[in-house]
Amino acid sequence: MEFTQTMEHVIKELAVIRKVYAKAFSESFVQESFSPNEVNILIFLARNPSLNTGRDLSICLDVSKGRICRSVDALIKKEMITARDDPDDRRIQRLVLTKKADPVIQEIFKVNQEISRDIFQGIPEEEIVQMEKTLRKIIQKFHERLEII
Repeated sequence: MEFTQTMEHVIKELAVIRKVYAKAFSESFVQESFSPNEVNILIFLARNPSLNTGRDLSICLDVSKGRICRSVDALIKKEMITARDDPDDRRIQRLVLTKKADPVIQEIFKVNQEISRDIFQGIPEEEIVQMEKTLRKIIQKFHERLEII
């Protein structure tokens, strides 16, 4: 199989994976819906509390500032995060998770863990480890190529 076809296939399959997660999250949050971008922001802030500005999110999640702004506004309206002025630089707003976000984040982590457990069930650990090693090599090559461009 030609490499281009292989990468196109991988990209299509990654879209399927995103759809599985999006469907699981939407089923889990019946009372309140979250966009995939909002879920990513909640996960990112939960795992990286010190990287908490819109700029940090835009860079680390590789998402446009406009999309980050819309998602942050939605999360503020849902009372999942607050925006606080930075005491050292009033131009900067720090995004902080609220207590209301705690159960949502726990549910996201639970759903994520359930999907991973289901997907990897029956696959020998050594195959999973090899897949991770191979993916790291492929991703590293893409990063190297991005630096060349």
